[in-house]
Amino acid sequence: MGYDEKESIKFDLNFTYDGASQMALKNVSGAIEKGSCVVLCGASGCGKSTLLRCINRLVPDFYEGNFEGCCYINGRDTASMSIGEVGEIAASVFQDPRSQFYTTNSSSEAAFALENYGFSQEEIVRRVNDVFSEFGLEKLKGRNVFELSSGERQLVAILSAQALNENILLLDEPTANLDAAAVRELASVLTELKRRGKTLIINEHRLYYLRDLADEYWLMDHGEITERYSKREMLNLSQEELQKKSLRVLDLKHIKANLPQKITPEQENCLKAENITFSYQKYRDIILDKVSFEARSGQVIGLIGSNGSGKTTLGKLIAGLFKPGGGTFYWNDKPQTPKMLVKKGIFIMQEAEFQFFTNSVWNELLYGRVVTPQLKKEVEEKLKKFHLWDCRNRHPFSLSGGQMQKLVMLLAYFSPKPIAVLDEPTAGLDEKSLESCIDLINEMRKNKIVFIITHDLELISKTCGRCLGISTGRVLQEFNLYQRDEIRKISQYMDSEFRLSDNQRPLQQGKNKRLCDPRIKFLYLFAALLIGLVTDAPLITGVMISCLILTLYEKRYVTALVYSLLYVAIFLGYYLAPQSIMLFVVHYFPRFFPICLALTAVSESGDTARLSAALRNCHCPEKAIMITSIVFRFFPVLCKDLKLMAQSIRTRNLSSGIIQKVYGLPQYFENIVVPMMFRVIRIAESLSASAETRGIAMKRKRDSYIKLHLCSADILLVVFLLVLTVFGIIL
Repeated sequence: MGYDEKESIKFDLNFTYDGASQMALKNVSGAIEKGSCVVLCGASGCGKSTLLRCINRLVPDFYEGNFEGCCYINGRDTASMSIGEVGEIAASVFQDPRSQFYTTNSSSEAAFALENYGFSQEEIVRRVNDVFSEFGLEKLKGRNVFELSSGERQLVAILSAQALNENILLLDEPTANLDAAAVRELASVLTELKRRGKTLIINEHRLYYLRDLADEYWLMDHGEITERYSKREMLNLSQEELQKKSLRVLDLKHIKANLPQKITPEQENCLKAENITFSYQKYRDIILDKVSFEARSGQVIGLIGSNGSGKTTLGKLIAGLFKPGGGTFYWNDKPQTPKMLVKKGIFIMQEAEFQFFTNSVWNELLYGRVVTPQLKKEVEEKLKKFHLWDCRNRHPFSLSGGQMQKLVMLLAYFSPKPIAVLDEPTAGLDEKSLESCIDLINEMRKNKIVFIITHDLELISKTCGRCLGISTGRVLQEFNLYQRDEIRKISQYMDSEFRLSDNQRPLQQGKNKRLCDPRIKFLYLFAALLIGLVTDAPLITGVMISCLILTLYEKRYVTALVYSLLYVAIFLGYYLAPQSIMLFVVHYFPRFFPICLALTAVSESGDTARLSAALRNCHCPEKAIMITSIVFRFFPVLCKDLKLMAQSIRTRNLSSGIIQKVYGLPQYFENIVVPMMFRVIRIAESLSASAETRGIAMKRKRDSYIKLHLCSADILLVVFLLVLTVFGIIL
């Protein structure tokens, strides 16, 4: 294969994943010029993501299978390069940045690849500062990435990729969960990158924001590039031609309301909300403020607003998953508690994998239902319509993201509950899947009240009779889509009212100001482990008090109080009832308390950047540093995921009543543990793939973005540990 200096990328590929019967890529060849933008489009599962994986060398080095052919980047054969070496010249941004972030701090995340590739600390700091300032996104510096909106996380992922100043950027469905403001900001950043001569390869279903950016569109089908369109050729395609090719609209101005006729539902119900307010305990600001509306059976109501405006919170309140801070819900004029609402509403989350509890697609749709021949027939019909029939015996976690999205939609359809709340149901869906989703929602409304939390104007135009525009926790505007030109007004509303970070929760000032040096925390952990395993109560008590002082210094007051009370209660119980069982308890249990306290301090809410810097300063092996960082990075994610899992169990009504809950504990734990295991595996896979593309395996001398300095408080904490340990030895 010859090399042309004008070309950034050239390839000729065939690939089949291990265990797959069909080829993922078949005779796929092409060349991409430097500085151009190529959009990969087509139906879900057509091979777009696999092609990106071949370019960044994740296929076949990370995702294994039968690989044939070659790929050249800037004239270099990627077969002679590692994933990390390819990552030095071609940056990758994945669909879900949350599962590709290696740290929890946006600045540390931007520095991650620079550390791996051996830049000096001064150069790392300079590049991190420059990459945020160049794009006017200083407001995203130093932020907890899990407290950012979806759009802000995607921008941080792109800035992290650009910190290396690579000339090629590969993006996999970057707008799947973004609102209009975030899409505008993303388009602006990508336009600036292209102006600087960067080569962009984007796998995308939402095409409208790329009309002024893309140079070519490559249409893929069943692992082949079937057609290539120039920008002009693509824009000349009619709406009918786009739909036949399973492509979504190229211009939002072409979207017109095409709603089904109003219907008389099988059963008339009315849900009314009066002055609903809500705020999360950890934030002082109000998320929802005096929200009122009325909804009836047969209606599909869209909830629209910027990321973070309170749409999902309102949806969970409607479904009974949260308790309002004020106001009342009414069902057919009767006041409703969350317990009553949860029996009437099902909430379908964006995170599809949290809502699966059985071992097959078929069983998932029948789970908890009275199985009749009629139900089986209808399930078969819908699975075939959604192109899931061939997957009916597969485990839900083995499905692709788009297939999972279809399955959770079917869960809502087959639910006997009269209220369905769908959170971003069309994220990552192609045109044909979108149309199937629309048909299902329009059937669903015959016996349900349907709420759709969405940024998808195409979905709104064909399903929603009404839309509530939510901003700063209030319903600022209501739209009736059965009126003329209302869809145009909604589009204008999204363009004019949506702003990135308009609804961003304020930073908790001073939260991390008193975090001590993590090296001191590791010293505490080492002391707690050593003393807890080899000695008796007096010395353990000395270390316990030391760990309590550390915990109080870290402002974890509740944690310190709980452990103190438990520790005292164990010894008090022994003195009041010195029986054999209490002797066992007092001998073994206190050993774990200082260890748990030290581990809590070390975790630092998942701030892996400080942990990595501390371990690197202690000259630990790089592999040990990475393993430790990954383990602690999972903490904040898994805590949130467990809450989402519990909400999913509630909304599916998998346990109800105290007696049923007691008898169903084994099933409950299975419902929690199995999906969480799959979730951890999926995140670990995505995280590992991301880390590989950013040079985690590169064998180079590394410096840290974070510089650690011992202060007087750190020294004082060491003194406390030594004094109390010696005091324990004397006792």
